[in-house]
Amino acid sequence: MIDLSPQQREIVDAPLVPMAVSACAGSGKTATAVRRLASMRKRLDDSHGYVALLSFSNVAVDTFNRDYNALLQAEAGGSRIGRVEIATVDAFITSNIIRPHGHLVMGCSRTPFLVHGSEPFLANFTVWDGKRPQPTSALQLKIEKGGPPQFEVGPAKTIVDLNAANEAIRKLARVGAYSHTLGSLWALRVLKSQPLIRRALARRYPHILVDEAQDIGKLHQLILMALQGAGTQVSLIGDVNQGIYEFSGATGEILAKFADREDVEGRMLETNFRSVPSIVMIANKLSGRDDKPQRKQPGTLSGAYYFAYKKEEKDSALKSFAELLDRAGIGVADAAVLCRSAKWADGWAGGEGEQGQGVLRYFVRAAIQRDKFGSSDEAFKLCCAGVFGLLDEGHGDLLSDLLRRGGDKRSSHLLRRTLWAFVKDAAGGLPHASLVADTDWQPALLERTAALLDTLLTEYGLSAGSNWKRKLAKRKIFNQPLMRSADLGMEDVPDFRVSTVHKVKGESIRGVLYICNRKHIDEFLGGTATEVGKIGYVALTRARDLFVLGVPSNNIRELAPRLNALGFTKAGGSSS
Repeated sequence: MIDLSPQQREIVDAPLVPMAVSACAGSGKTATAVRRLASMRKRLDDSHGYVALLSFSNVAVDTFNRDYNALLQAEAGGSRIGRVEIATVDAFITSNIIRPHGHLVMGCSRTPFLVHGSEPFLANFTVWDGKRPQPTSALQLKIEKGGPPQFEVGPAKTIVDLNAANEAIRKLARVGAYSHTLGSLWALRVLKSQPLIRRALARRYPHILVDEAQDIGKLHQLILMALQGAGTQVSLIGDVNQGIYEFSGATGEILAKFADREDVEGRMLETNFRSVPSIVMIANKLSGRDDKPQRKQPGTLSGAYYFAYKKEEKDSALKSFAELLDRAGIGVADAAVLCRSAKWADGWAGGEGEQGQGVLRYFVRAAIQRDKFGSSDEAFKLCCAGVFGLLDEGHGDLLSDLLRRGGDKRSSHLLRRTLWAFVKDAAGGLPHASLVADTDWQPALLERTAALLDTLLTEYGLSAGSNWKRKLAKRKIFNQPLMRSADLGMEDVPDFRVSTVHKVKGESIRGVLYICNRKHIDEFLGGTATEVGKIGYVALTRARDLFVLGVPSNNIRELAPRLNALGFTKAGGSSS
């Protein structure tokens, strides 16, 4: 826990009123939000209900819980102050609205459950997009300013006839199923149609703090405003310049306009505790802010640099980054290579083509997450989706229960242990991603999955679908490993963590290489008015000591003057 700045202390000690906090990158939002939570709870007696602190990822929630417990141990001898709820926005909506009350509007006779897309029974629930049937669970709500709500589906984001979409959604709801998007829609309908429930929730949660409020989408906004209308005091904290989820409807508009309300107190966090001054200076130029760095420029190499790279010479660019890190005294474990998209990240992490199709793809992605990225949690989720995609239709809600935090009796501890054992065991469970896909990996997966399904039937009564083997057939599987090993002669290239900018949002990383194409750089240099510009801003502000921009070699001459003027320094890199 850090010592609070005057601005942070003012927010923590402020009266119990709705607040809108505009916070710069690296401003200690987590410490501020956690201490504000504890301060509010101390000033309320138990009759005033719960104080909720919400965010948008499990990582953020885990951090809040850890820091909140650490704060209490330091200040109150380790006794946790009760009547506090820390959760993701989706988990809060699920536990308080959808699961207990969703049946009232969904027309089902059971507790509603979340579907993830791989459940076999979903094949019976489709919607016509004008050319072909699409999964009802893939429908996304599109709400444009001034226009009526619409539903879109598929990679082309095809607009679906509203009547057809509503009928498909109602059909899925009657069996108790909902997707992430549809769950928020049903939750809003509960609040709109059930005033007693709305008022009861407002009494239970008189105060709600929402972190990363720039990521609030339209449906989440309407849900929060419905609770606010019933008496809940809502406070928001975030940075509109880091709103990189516009594709899902999170424009940052609610945070930008919230402070304009007469009943809301506006506050600012303008000290960057994370980055060196030269990085903060560039961030200010891009965002139009005037934030102050708390750190001093270190004596070692630091700040913002750029070099040229060639797409066909990725290893050379990574070596150049490694050299800069060495000069800065930064270890590989404290660095990351960031990309605009998952496709780019996959290419820079190994370069292999995407393999697998349908249910098989879940197992492919699980093996890559475990063996390339070392992400066991993500591998477990993907593998579970694959396994339950092979079961018969009678186990429709089991995947939702298994992956839901807290679970229930059906998602037993023993079942989790069985599936975790399969995920972790590359020798006898999920095959290693270094195996050749068509000749070694897929046959091994088929054999080992058969044994797993036998165990699930014998020990848990979970029966496989009659066509489960066809779902693991060699569709889009090639005669090459799922992940590429190091190129011959390039074994000395460091094993960098490679990720998308979206996945590291909220993190603090000593050294960052952001790989861009020309369009990405143009929007990055144009500031935070566009979504891609904001993504570049988030990449820049993750860096504590060193930020390096990878510029395509055929654009370096033209872009260099603009980068130099912004405060970047040219570094050695791949030859142009």
